[in-house]
Amino acid sequence: MGALKRSWPFIIFILVVLVAALAVHIDWTWKRKISPRGGRYFFHRVELAVPSFRQSDEKWSDDPLGGIEANGTLGGEGCAVAAAAMVFKFYGVETDPQQLNWFLTSVDGYTENGWIYWDRAAWFAPDRIRHVYEDLASYQLIDSNLARGNPVIVRVRLSSGITHFVVIAGKDGFDYLVRDPGGGSAKGFYPLRELGSDIEGLRFYQPIVKSGRVAADTAAATERGEHGNR
Repeated sequence: MGALKRSWPFIIFILVVLVAALAVHIDWTWKRKISPRGGRYFFHRVELAVPSFRQSDEKWSDDPLGGIEANGTLGGEGCAVAAAAMVFKFYGVETDPQQLNWFLTSVDGYTENGWIYWDRAAWFAPDRIRHVYEDLASYQLIDSNLARGNPVIVRVRLSSGITHFVVIAGKDGFDYLVRDPGGGSAKGFYPLRELGSDIEGLRFYQPIVKSGRVAADTAAATERGEHGNR
């Protein structure tokens, strides 16, 4: 009995460590609305070479989404299209927000409310791009993509209450770094937390290599979440 009593502190310590490890794992993998700062700590700053497209570019800012005035314009409401165009351009696909909007218009790529069908955007280059995920976010999904060199698109909510899409293209410590097609585009890479919003949703694609196989293998673990379109 004496030996057992002496071992209790050690047993309790092990239990505490196990519970803490479980809590960290749950926090990392749980799909939900998450803080813009967290997940796995990146000791070395990562910046993926995602190009920048501004919604306000005069070349396309006045173009209506889907060719319908009621949907709004690329300059006002085209953050999702611009974010997708940035990711596609990163994959080596020649496009920009205007070209992608024209394409989506031709394939009924918008809902009746003017929201993008993310899966149809990938039809722009079906031999180059694969639509993989569209649902709630988790730190695991974001961090694993960044570790593989794959940028992701996230939905946030601005202080005005309007939803906005940006591209997470890097990480420094716990800070996610974004390419912003909106007002923050002039900043270049900057911490997502500066937008003052949680991450409400996650979308990502993957490039397809010449053999026809997806370059990364995260799809199998995540395809169950392919729902929603805004």
